[in-house]
Amino acid sequence: MKIFLNKYPYPVFLLFAVLLFQSCKTDEFKFNEITLKEDWGIDIIMPLFTGKDKNGNVLEFRDFIHDWKQPIPDLPGTKTVLDYSNSPDVTIPTSLIFDSSTVIDSFHFDVQGIYKLSEITLQFTVSNSCPFPLNLQLQFFNKSNPGNLGPPILPPAFVGANFNQIPVKPSTSVFSLDLDSLQVQSINNGNRVKFNSWFDETDYINQNDTIYAHYPIDVLIVVIGKFQVK
Repeated sequence: MKIFLNKYPYPVFLLFAVLLFQSCKTDEFKFNEITLKEDWGIDIIMPLFTGKDKNGNVLEFRDFIHDWKQPIPDLPGTKTVLDYSNSPDVTIPTSLIFDSSTVIDSFHFDVQGIYKLSEITLQFTVSNSCPFPLNLQLQFFNKSNPGNLGPPILPPAFVGANFNQIPVKPSTSVFSLDLDSLQVQSINNGNRVKFNSWFDETDYINQNDTIYAHYPIDVLIVVIGKFQVK
């Protein structure tokens, strides 16, 4: 053994040091006793919703009028023609444009595990190319109890494009909405989001009985908040 130590002093010393350090580290950091402090948190910015379809195309005016998976209701009153570029035009009740309608009934969003979101701000950025201001309302809920909707989250209307100038340019609006405690709670307890939308009426509807269906409306909703332990 003495001969071995004399021949290889440095490797033996290094091995001894590593074993000693590992012993101390294991004793100091008792991994099975590690817990996260309740006041621990990390600031986050993450997208909640980007207004594009499954093919990556920006959503359009028609997408915010009615859930097209459902039959168009036969309502009384005036009618408006939606002008489709590559398919037959569709005639709808004009009121569908201006009455609140569910356009997404179950968009998945889930805060999982032992974590929760706090101090939440939702930032909405909307580029609106249609002639009407757009209203967009969110409600969070749990899939197991879809009838129990959380409080509405409703930013101001997103301004429509100016059709008095040529060429028409989209209007871009950015709103940041600080959520109250009940709205934050609905996000932490829910795993789905319901979207309702409607447009504000302007004189444009009185001057046009046919409206282009494909005005692009680009929507981005970002969550700004903090992740914490429940």
